[in-house]
Amino acid sequence: MATAAYLVIRCDGPPDGEPCGAETHTPHPVTTHSELRRIRRADGWRTRRRPGGGPLLDACPDCTGRTRSHTA
Repeated sequence: MATAAYLVIRCDGPPDGEPCGAETHTPHPVTTHSELRRIRRADGWRTRRRPGGGPLLDACPDCTGRTRSHTA
């Protein structure tokens, strides 16, 4: 039996805001979160780095004020 990673990114909210809890994934296999972020950028998801460095933060279209180009 084969196993596969099911990658998901969660919204960390807008800068100076609270996480909203939105999540996104893709219906076809991806191998990295970078690839998933690239795919979801077209849907309005954005990525930024925490001030002062640290892990990447993701924000959904509702928290960035961007409109989705299509729904998944």
